[in-house]
Amino acid sequence: MDRLHDFGFLLAELSRRYVRLFEQLAQEAGLNLPTCRVLAYLQRQQGISQSRLAELAGLEPMALVRLLDRLQADNLVLRQPDPSDRRAHRLQLGDAAPPVLRRIGRLSRRAREQAFDGIDDAQRAAFLGLLERLVDNLQAGLQPSPGRSPQSRA
Repeated sequence: MDRLHDFGFLLAELSRRYVRLFEQLAQEAGLNLPTCRVLAYLQRQQGISQSRLAELAGLEPMALVRLLDRLQADNLVLRQPDPSDRRAHRLQLGDAAPPVLRRIGRLSRRAREQAFDGIDDAQRAAFLGLLERLVDNLQAGLQPSPGRSPQSRA
């Protein structure tokens, strides 16, 4: 059978297993996947809107609001008024976030090490380069969503 035929299945299975491993590691560390996703995206994009964060983190807006309420109570996240829309908030990391982000970073490293076990540095670099190229190729074929720039890579 043509291995390329299984590309989508393999990619989905890789993602599913990687997420499952990360969830297991996070649970052992007293965290959960939605919290890790939200804090990791905020680390990369300080000032992001709640609606954009919900989209990136794969959460329903109401579920994100409840999570943000808990994270704000723990001083992990700060909500600030959006200067261009008084109904919206922009999100920032709170003072308690850095140690939690370091834990998330350690979990990510462990999951990556497991995924790349037995794969040398050159193979890793080639694989990651190919994944980036595939993302770019697929993005080029997508119609931009209203309100999003076509080149934004989530």
